[in-house]
Amino acid sequence: MASASPTAPKPTGWSGVVLTAIFVVVAAILFYLIYLAFPASQHFYGLVWIGILALIFAIVSYLAESFSREPTAQRSLAWGFFGMGFAVLFLTIGLAPSYGISLGDWQLIGLLLTAIALGVSIALIGWRLRAVQSTAAREAVREQWRERPAPSAFSYAAANSPSVPATAPAPPPTSPTTPPRSP
Repeated sequence: MASASPTAPKPTGWSGVVLTAIFVVVAAILFYLIYLAFPASQHFYGLVWIGILALIFAIVSYLAESFSREPTAQRSLAWGFFGMGFAVLFLTIGLAPSYGISLGDWQLIGLLLTAIALGVSIALIGWRLRAVQSTAAREAVREQWRERPAPSAFSYAAANSPSVPATAPAPPPTSPTTPPRSP
């Protein structure tokens, strides 16, 4: 019988939370530094870069889910950065004139490209969720199949023997009456 060694580290749920907190703090500092790097007259471009970087962080967090047994923290980060990135991009591009930047047609093109990127992202999310649900349904059927007792080779061979016709005649009916008595 194999037993766990007493020196083996016990898994804790804190490591994911700590790494998530560190990643969020680093991202916030990076976003703040990007915002400060642009002069006050060009904060529009800083916010566009922050929105794009948030979407990149969302992709990185989504891909990081594959490295974890319990990807709740990574999934939360991916959704958070996804929402933040698109919100910042839509608001920044939509409110460009309030920053003193007259984009004209470029503003509409930017909003259209951001809307297309959001639509493609939502379509990919729907495709992924459908694939996850399909996999879960297949695993449930597999688990039911694994729980059934395995048939013996004899019963399988007897049921599928080439000498047994597929449509064998039914046995003759038995009468419910008792046989006659002999004298």
